[in-house]
Amino acid sequence: MKKWLIGCVLALSSQVSLAENTRIEVMTPVGNYMDFVRSELVPEFKKRYPNVDVVVSNDENLETRMAAGDVPNLYAGVFGYQPAKYAKMGKLAYLEQFEGFNAMEDRIDPVFMQKNYGRNYYIPWNATTTLMLYNKELFIEAGLDPENPPQTWDEFLHAAEKISQLPPRADGSPVYGTVFWNEALSWGSWYWSMLAQMYYNFNDGQYGLLNRFGTNPIFDREEANLALFFETMAKAQQYAPLTMEKNFFSRTIGMWPQFGFGWKANLTEAAGKPMVVGEDVGLASIPTLNKGDTSYSTLDGRALMIFKNSVEKEQLSWAFLELMMEDEFNHKANMALGQLPTLISLKDRPYYNTPEAKPFVEQLPNAKLNEPFALSSDMAGVILEQYSKAVVKRDVSAEEAVEAAAQQAEKLINE
Repeated sequence: MKKWLIGCVLALSSQVSLAENTRIEVMTPVGNYMDFVRSELVPEFKKRYPNVDVVVSNDENLETRMAAGDVPNLYAGVFGYQPAKYAKMGKLAYLEQFEGFNAMEDRIDPVFMQKNYGRNYYIPWNATTTLMLYNKELFIEAGLDPENPPQTWDEFLHAAEKISQLPPRADGSPVYGTVFWNEALSWGSWYWSMLAQMYYNFNDGQYGLLNRFGTNPIFDREEANLALFFETMAKAQQYAPLTMEKNFFSRTIGMWPQFGFGWKANLTEAAGKPMVVGEDVGLASIPTLNKGDTSYSTLDGRALMIFKNSVEKEQLSWAFLELMMEDEFNHKANMALGQLPTLISLKDRPYYNTPEAKPFVEQLPNAKLNEPFALSSDMAGVILEQYSKAVVKRDVSAEEAVEAAAQQAEKLINE
């Protein structure tokens, strides 16, 4: 019945028979996402639907608004827990009901699609993943082969130690073997996705934080190797600064195993002169426990979700979403926002086959979607708290941290 009503609204829309005060709100992250939607997408949408006003907002107060019953119409959130969380709350429209969903799904690489509670609640607008960025010049100076970056965590620790032994730079800056974004530990559960990509490479990508139903923790199982992950990161932290005050682009860091494609613009702002992939810096897979193991990373990106509203507003939101997923507008967004394609038709374009982009595109089949459960965010917060204690502060052992996390997780589930 609802699909029939939507079809009627679509017919009315095509005849521009909408109420004069019809308005939809499109919510995105603050900054260049808002700028792109306002400058590139809204004008085109207005051409197609001149009687519809589009308001572009940022998501800094989304949770507060939701608590008050005030939601946007279309939201560019994140993969993983957000669609699951909001669907469980009953806030999202399922997308199979919209005309054109099946055709759109066929255009998207299946690696980016995941159902929640048996239905599709998001469309992947764009994607990103991570690799290890390393400084070839520091490798050479430390007597390491710049064309043979570490493949295992043991090799990673060896290289980090060697690079950390290099003398300070001319301005007195010390040289470090590696770096981690430790200040982000206090920013909330988002940062777990930056650590999970390394954690997955301690258990062959078989263990996240929760079981496949999202009901119980599995990180405390012996074969998940969370304690070994904590131990190894604590060793690596010995060769890293406490914070990112001096980041990789200062040319004082040997390796950064958390480099996302979206940050490639920072290469042009490196100290002294731009860094060039293949020349003074290289890209490599995140190290694994054993040579030859598959290297995993996390799959991140923007998930387009439609919040429940009137049939008319849901249909207009779907029309705006369809515009965002048209090949040319989608490609333009990827270039402007530093993202990778989810549309199969875009992957062969030259932009995605440059030295800076191609390794990331090739990594996507082994990129794991953030755990799509309502509990994921809270569970990640538990792990980040214990990571800080065991790895950064060294207040507890790795085993004690895992045990404490398991106890906290049990309380969380039973609340």
